[in-house]
Amino acid sequence: MRGTPRFRTGDAGYTLVELLITMGITLVVMGGTLAALSDGFRVAETASSIIGLNNNLRIGVDLIVRDFIQIGQGLPTGRTVQVPSGDGALRIQRPAPQGSNCTQWPSGTTAISAITPGPECGPIINGVATNMVTTMAVDSVLETIPIWSFDLPAHSATVALPAQASAGRDISNGDADDVRVGDLMMFTKGSVSALVYVTAANGGQTFTFSPGDPMNLNQFAAALNGTVDDLATTAPITANSANVSRIRMITYYLDNTLDATTPRLIRRINWGDPNAAVNQRGLTVAFAIENLQFTYDMVDGVGNPSNVRMVDDDLTEAGACAPNPCSANQIRKVNVFVAGRSTRPYSVTRRFFRGTLNTQVSVRSLALVDRYR
Repeated sequence: MRGTPRFRTGDAGYTLVELLITMGITLVVMGGTLAALSDGFRVAETASSIIGLNNNLRIGVDLIVRDFIQIGQGLPTGRTVQVPSGDGALRIQRPAPQGSNCTQWPSGTTAISAITPGPECGPIINGVATNMVTTMAVDSVLETIPIWSFDLPAHSATVALPAQASAGRDISNGDADDVRVGDLMMFTKGSVSALVYVTAANGGQTFTFSPGDPMNLNQFAAALNGTVDDLATTAPITANSANVSRIRMITYYLDNTLDATTPRLIRRINWGDPNAAVNQRGLTVAFAIENLQFTYDMVDGVGNPSNVRMVDDDLTEAGACAPNPCSANQIRKVNVFVAGRSTRPYSVTRRFFRGTLNTQVSVRSLALVDRYR
């Protein structure tokens, strides 16, 4: 006899309806999960881009503000330094971005001010001409050190040791006050000053400033003013009658020659390495900076104009300081405008995040004092 097999209901598996319902629920859960992950990725991408943008703006502006606060510190009365001038004097070369039309101080310049504006001296980015600025201050690490002697034929000077003068300094012992090739040194004697470019550090107390330096500061001729020869032969001609200080000349500008899609904010100290390409002589302090603008608040004793761009018209009687020309020596505040973008476009819109940062810096040594005593 054969029996009829019987199957339990649980052994039959899922029905088609059950499978479809299960798949539908799974798709809903997975869709929600992926949507949440996608939203989270976009939020993270947005936050990362905005944080990077803000960091670039903040770091760049922080450095600018720090340097601007010290503009003019330790410079002689009037906050200017004399440079070679007179018949036959070569024009002084100015640090500037590659391709700039502002690579020299104007013809006839007799002294460099603590602030040298550079309106529209930077590259054109997104159709806007960017600005440049050059500032000067004394390096407090090497300031007002007595000169023991000049060797005019050799174009050199010897700094007094502590044993020779109370303010003497050892400039070759490996400390931060050592003099190096490329340093800018300011000699002062009374109301006379001279700025030179160090071409050789002799390993002792003597350094050399031979002619032919990249900035044309080392010029020597009897007919020229603002030279070391002029200063050294000015009375009194005795030991310790002249002092020397190291100058920090800092220039800010934008550069877009290495990567046209990602302009860089450059902080260039002095001339930089003369053997390097122009676009590699400064330090990159921020990326993806698309605009850099400086305006200036002036003190002229009458109207005290503000937000002066210091363009060509402002240097004539028809400019912002009319009826007189504006002068860099009248600057008391600097208004800084920096615009930047994220380094990468947003994956959803394929567009960049953009932001701006504005600040105003009161130039302490031009407006008040540069030392607390």
